[in-house]
Amino acid sequence: MNINHDKPRLGTDEAFLQVMTVTGPSLLKLFGLPQSQAEKYRFRAVVLKEKTLKPDIEGFPILESEEGRIFLEFQGYPDPFIRQRVMAEVFLGCVNEKYTGQVMAGIVYTEAKYQQAALPLNSFLGTGKRCQCQDCFREVVLSQYTERQLLNIDPKLVILAPFTVSAKLSHPQLLAKGQAWREVVTQTFSEEEQPDALNVLGLFILNQFRSVNYQEVMTMLYFDLLETRAGQDMYKMGAINNAQEVVVDVLKTRFGHLPRPLIAQIRQIDQQRTLKKLHRDAIRCSTLDQFRKELPTSTRK
Repeated sequence: MNINHDKPRLGTDEAFLQVMTVTGPSLLKLFGLPQSQAEKYRFRAVVLKEKTLKPDIEGFPILESEEGRIFLEFQGYPDPFIRQRVMAEVFLGCVNEKYTGQVMAGIVYTEAKYQQAALPLNSFLGTGKRCQCQDCFREVVLSQYTERQLLNIDPKLVILAPFTVSAKLSHPQLLAKGQAWREVVTQTFSEEEQPDALNVLGLFILNQFRSVNYQEVMTMLYFDLLETRAGQDMYKMGAINNAQEVVVDVLKTRFGHLPRPLIAQIRQIDQQRTLKKLHRDAIRCSTLDQFRKELPTSTRK
């Protein structure tokens, strides 16, 4: 997850994957599937055997039943080609397993602006006709739901509730919300499911509310995110982001406007020890050129 509001903060993808694992059938109700049909689906990952087709993808998360397969994608930042990418994943997944049955592709956008950024699917030229692929998706936008609407669809969808409220909530309001969401989790999920559900909820709160910190989320949920890998990654990334911004702020305070390439170089650094040293260098250096000499060689241009 990232400080930039137009990009996902570290851990978002893993959290959404956990949503499918913990409450996939509930999620399908957002797409209009009736409960009797949604509850037939179970989560599974299609693991690619032909890595040469696309070596950077090891598997696709899907929900499947005897009635077909559903490929879902979660989108929390602008990507003009999200629909094209999902279709490529669907086709590649079906080819990999030689699957010829029914398929549904769905996209869950956290905000309307991310759906608006998505380009329509391509039209293909044929013999005098165009092959249109415009109605291949079912799409939902979480920010267009209220918290109550989600809970009415299925109480387990409470873990998506952070995307239904204003990101400008005051800390007291957010604390109250978080505690209320926790109560729904404990009443709805089994004891075995609760740790994963609370983990996902905590990650989404950190993703949606940029001013909240890890300790505050622990207070809301009485749950230690650092016991999970996703939580550890997020906490580490948050600390690194903060350290980067401290270095940038010190330089701005001392030298005024900073060149964008220099800021970009600082934000490439993801080692806490290096950033701590650069913080000292930013305080002590006489000029920006002197500071640049202290940057790791790999970031210099």
